[in-house]
Amino acid sequence: MTDDIFFMGRKITEGTVIPAGVENITLPLKYTEVRANIIGLLADVKVIQKFQNTMDKNIEAIYVFPLPHESAVNDLEIKIDKRIIKAEVKEREEARKTYEEARDEGKKAGLLEQERPNIFTMSVANVEPGQEIYVTLTYHETVKYEDGEYEFVFPMTITPRYTGDKENSTVSDHEKISPPVAETSQREVNIFVNLNAGFPLGEVKSPSHLLYMEEKGENKRNIQLAKEGEIPNKDFILKYTSTGEKLENSLSFYRKEGKPGTFMLHLTPKFDYGPEEMLKREMIFVLDRSGSMSYGSGVIGPMEQAKAALKSCLRTLRSGDAFNIITFDTFIEQLSTSSMEFNEENLTKAEAFIDATTARGGTDIHKAMYSALTMAVNKIYLRQIVFLTDGAVGNEEEILKELQKILGKARIFTFGIGPSVNRYLLDKMAQMGKGTASYIMLDQDIEEVIQKFANQTAFPIVCDINLEWRGGKVADLYPSIIPDLYFGQVLYIVGRFYSDGQVTALFKSRMAEGDFNQEFPVELPEKDEEYPIIETIWARKRIDSLLDRQREYPQEKASIRDEIIGIAMKYNLMSPFTSLVAVEKSEGEEGEKEKKEIITINVPSILPEGLNYDVFSSPPIGGMMGSGMGHSMACMAMPLPSDPGDDTCSMATPSPLLRSRSAPGMGGGGLIKVDLLPTERKSFSLLSGVSNLVGDVLDGVKAMVTPKKQESLEQVKMDGLSSEKELFPKGASPTPLYEIQKEAGRTEKSKTGSPVILTSEESETIFKWLIRNQTAHGYFSKDDEMEKKIISTSLALLSFTGQGHTDRTGKYKPQIGKAITNIVNNIDNLSGIPLSLSAWLLCELYNISQKNKEKDSAEKALKKLKDSWKSFKSTSECFFAAIASRTALRAGLIKEGDLPETDRWISSALEGVKEVSTITTLDEFFSSVISLMSGKEEIYKSSMDFWGKYYVSTGPEKGSLHAAWAGNLGVTGAVIFVISWPESKLAGK
Repeated sequence: MTDDIFFMGRKITEGTVIPAGVENITLPLKYTEVRANIIGLLADVKVIQKFQNTMDKNIEAIYVFPLPHESAVNDLEIKIDKRIIKAEVKEREEARKTYEEARDEGKKAGLLEQERPNIFTMSVANVEPGQEIYVTLTYHETVKYEDGEYEFVFPMTITPRYTGDKENSTVSDHEKISPPVAETSQREVNIFVNLNAGFPLGEVKSPSHLLYMEEKGENKRNIQLAKEGEIPNKDFILKYTSTGEKLENSLSFYRKEGKPGTFMLHLTPKFDYGPEEMLKREMIFVLDRSGSMSYGSGVIGPMEQAKAALKSCLRTLRSGDAFNIITFDTFIEQLSTSSMEFNEENLTKAEAFIDATTARGGTDIHKAMYSALTMAVNKIYLRQIVFLTDGAVGNEEEILKELQKILGKARIFTFGIGPSVNRYLLDKMAQMGKGTASYIMLDQDIEEVIQKFANQTAFPIVCDINLEWRGGKVADLYPSIIPDLYFGQVLYIVGRFYSDGQVTALFKSRMAEGDFNQEFPVELPEKDEEYPIIETIWARKRIDSLLDRQREYPQEKASIRDEIIGIAMKYNLMSPFTSLVAVEKSEGEEGEKEKKEIITINVPSILPEGLNYDVFSSPPIGGMMGSGMGHSMACMAMPLPSDPGDDTCSMATPSPLLRSRSAPGMGGGGLIKVDLLPTERKSFSLLSGVSNLVGDVLDGVKAMVTPKKQESLEQVKMDGLSSEKELFPKGASPTPLYEIQKEAGRTEKSKTGSPVILTSEESETIFKWLIRNQTAHGYFSKDDEMEKKIISTSLALLSFTGQGHTDRTGKYKPQIGKAITNIVNNIDNLSGIPLSLSAWLLCELYNISQKNKEKDSAEKALKKLKDSWKSFKSTSECFFAAIASRTALRAGLIKEGDLPETDRWISSALEGVKEVSTITTLDEFFSSVISLMSGKEEIYKSSMDFWGKYYVSTGPEKGSLHAAWAGNLGVTGAVIFVISWPESKLAGK
């Protein structure tokens, strides 16, 4: 005999749908708290979930949520009032049976299951009316380190997954990985990080969230979210650096006396990348245009961010490289049937192709990668596949299995775009393809990520890596196949050791110029119990390795499964074949617990920030999941690539929000659609009860927080500014920029009618603009005349060099490298100021690097300069030739007196310096540069005032200088020299 179930006076029966707008129905998951302790490179993380039943019947809450895909989950407990129920690890089927029996018997129970390496399901049974339950799970992982920066990521929601044709889907568990979707939530999250880096901390930041930080010494910070009412709709990302040396070698141990030990090694091989070692590449870009990449409520969506990233990636290519673009949803489109030469014409075609791409349809990654990897191969190139996506698919294992079959020698680089990316899939694809994975948030400045990618793909990889151990017994190393090593990366290995004392680790590898070997001494301890987490992480890595083997050798599936279960049971770990289950004990109670009606509620996932809720929303009132919803999620954005009636693609159908579980014959399975009501944030800690976390101090910080304004993406038409005419044609009468913008319909400056106050702090913004707009051949000018191209390019390169950016150092190595190549290749054809500027640049580069390659280039330029010395006549020609001479002398390339008149030419030119009031000719521009180089503050100020009239400080062209009388790329390339001069470290200064 069971009672009927009512909501708002309505009886719940099979198929019942409660319409939108119903009030007073709240979902059981109220709050999530994350507490991370980071010590060195190890993270110990607790996730506390508060469930509360506001209904008048017992409930079972089912919640699908993400965790880091490399996390070692090894503990679960349930707290009810003062009682704590500890979980134990069991084989998955047994754990499920134990949980269901307890649930049906009316006992409190919890079950944690792994659906994917990064997707888990928490089930909590028999939460009584009015009762609160706290579920705490624990996991361990390592902090990611690359190129001087540490990164901790906690994922907080799941992008709905595409699972293929719904009639022939290979994803049998699609319901388990696709929870119902809510646009917003009452549910809040707070994150606390106790950071003990073990070294003096530099910058600590989050590109995803606003932080409140408390300094606890030079090595320590207490960190938490600063904003009230945060909802879990995007990944939390914490990044930090050291004020001292970059990580080189780090070795940590765990060993009980008399037992085998475990170690974790971070190793930085000592080798020097040089621009002469750049690879000849064929780069195939694969862009996801599926519906999950569509615009959301904000201005910038995943699709737009991915397109911007792709355009930036294109400009990292060099003359001699080849490329192609493939876009995909459930259909494939290609820019060309075969790869194209990278040049200005093809770059223009590529950007038009990208601009025409819109989000639509499903996500057939396998079809897209097959198209890229089976394209005709040219053996003179190293093939690099660049894959841009959010990874919102459910058939990860199928994709990886098929990718393994067709990969060949291609390298795969992945870009995860959006607030909640499938990092497991993208990391694994990059690992299999011996490439790297990068991630870009929706509102993140993409230049930093793109430059890291450019540096990694342009320089030679260290491949065929092997680590040998001499003098001791070391085994079970993971990863078992060591991946290639790219610029800025460190080698990360965990393993076991069975001896103690002094041993030698021998790093063996191969580079473009031959073998590279290096030795490292290591002292293995007899006992070291400081870091027990290391053993748990090693066990998780071993499980990962066995799963990779199972994918490669399916005939060994049964034996590998047994081995994984054995490791998971020994180390109390979650895995695809083991789960954590907690059941309350009923000792001392007489008889069985009373069996009560239980209602199952599927807690919805919060839609990731920036995605379009209409794409994933529930069907109309009266509709059912699996009918209208199936097609709505399948073809997530319009227009469809084919007849709308052709239902060829589908997203995994989300599970219903709520269904009733009752005695036989009672029915169930209906859907309740809940409008989530905003609630006032209650700032509290689940571990300590209700309290004000940071008191009035934090309240003051929060009061100052204002929402971030997004810049408009509207493309601005600069009438008359697009053509590259003469750099500074004679007789031209420059128009102040704010008047030009007024004519073109710009708003910001035309409102004020005043120029920008320009300072040297704008240099980095201008550098980024120049890099984004560099021509395919590597110039910072589109002028038809070579000498004017060289002037703008050499002045821009001198600016980059003065700020520490060369083809060997700094952020922009590949782009600067191809620009320098153009300067060197044209030296024999140059004269006058272009020759002097080029010689100055090449001498500066040698003075910095002291490398033979730079010395050869500088000596070539100096020979030409010496041959032309007597031809220099004008003040500007003599001055810049003398600056080149003085730089060569300081670099040790010439002796005093080799180039006569140097000092006289410089002093003579500096006698006539004056403040800048107007520039209408090229000669006047060079006179203004000479005046600037005198070092007089008033002249620099007048230069900044003058150029501030032409500087664009907002919008898509931010960082450029526009003038109706010259091409913006050429002007910006030349004028950056002026703007960056005070901070320049050039030897010729």
